[in-house]
Amino acid sequence: MFEQGVHFSCQMCGDCCRGSDEGEVYLYRADIYRLGQHLNLTSKEQLRKFARKYLKVVENTFFYKESSSQRGKTYRFNNLAFAFEGEDEHCHFLVNNRCTVHEARPFQCRCFPFWKMMVSSKKNVINYSKKCKGLRVLKGNYYSRREILYWATEEYRIEKEYFLEMRKHNFDILKVFPFLSEDMINK
Repeated sequence: MFEQGVHFSCQMCGDCCRGSDEGEVYLYRADIYRLGQHLNLTSKEQLRKFARKYLKVVENTFFYKESSSQRGKTYRFNNLAFAFEGEDEHCHFLVNNRCTVHEARPFQCRCFPFWKMMVSSKKNVINYSKKCKGLRVLKGNYYSRREILYWATEEYRIEKEYFLEMRKHNFDILKVFPFLSEDMINK
């Protein structure tokens, strides 16, 4: 679908900000930094309160192959994600179908719908099109194939960087995000 580029514009329905059963919104170091600046969180204690209220620790996987290896391995480890709320499982920052932290939203939100899982699978695009009106009407800003591949590649780079940092710290998320409290991990 994206080979020739595509027109896409958010239709402001808020559906992509609801329903954690559709997947998680992962947050990485740059996302936390951007949100922290935007929300004026200047201390470790403020970040800790923010994390307790808006974030959760979830299990994630990443396939990695050492350049010297014949075979790769899928690793399981913890990652940060937004904690959704309410019966419709909406993002805390979604108010009247608008993102209240839009300028500081996580990379995963910024690059939608050009995730690597979308770029690599027509089936995933079709499935997300059922939920996302923007993927059905295909109007608005034009994104070239090159731009789309940039978003998908950048998403992979961020995930790989996080994986490598976690591996360096023996998959201890508290060493990567020291503002987290231990009780968030043991839930």
